[in-house]
Amino acid sequence: MTKTAPNEERRTLERNYQFMRALIKCSTLEWVVVRTNPNCEDRAFEGINAAGLTAYLPMITELRTSKTRKERFAVSCLMFPRYLFVGLDVNAGQCCDMIRKCDGVEKILSTTLEGAPHRVPMREMLRIVDTACEAEVGQKLVKGQLFSVGDQVMLVAGVGVQLKGEVRSLRRGGELARVEVKAFGRTTKAIVPVDKLTFR
Repeated sequence: MTKTAPNEERRTLERNYQFMRALIKCSTLEWVVVRTNPNCEDRAFEGINAAGLTAYLPMITELRTSKTRKERFAVSCLMFPRYLFVGLDVNAGQCCDMIRKCDGVEKILSTTLEGAPHRVPMREMLRIVDTACEAEVGQKLVKGQLFSVGDQVMLVAGVGVQLKGEVRSLRRGGELARVEVKAFGRTTKAIVPVDKLTFR
């Protein structure tokens, strides 16, 4: 037996995702990726919002089994553990230094040697929001479906963090990705859990 959210709760979630999608499409916010301290996603999210910035912590749905009753039930989980997205209104003077001062924040991801923050393209932000909406509103199991063969990605955790690569195939129901990573002037193949990847 699978428990689902009541219809009113789903409508509320769907409205929230519609608002988030409109915000990404219609605003001039520049989106960056923030790495939090361990188990501090909620703390960082609240601190960033309290600083007047726009934070987005995408969630997905997972099915779990009760140990006592053996029932299956849906729970919300972090799409990218230890990572969230922050929209900066540069025209209003918002900057990355405001994020770094927030409690629970470890660092802002960069893809350059100079340390310039990685900007997430609008199309990738919309793709993340749409995937989260399918998971939370439609109760679809989307783990691993966020990425497709050919996507340009960046490692966000583990050995080789911040290395860039391309998804060549997906394995184990989409939970693992075979990625060609560029490192030290050559291309290396690696099998990476999808929750250790983000778009670039």
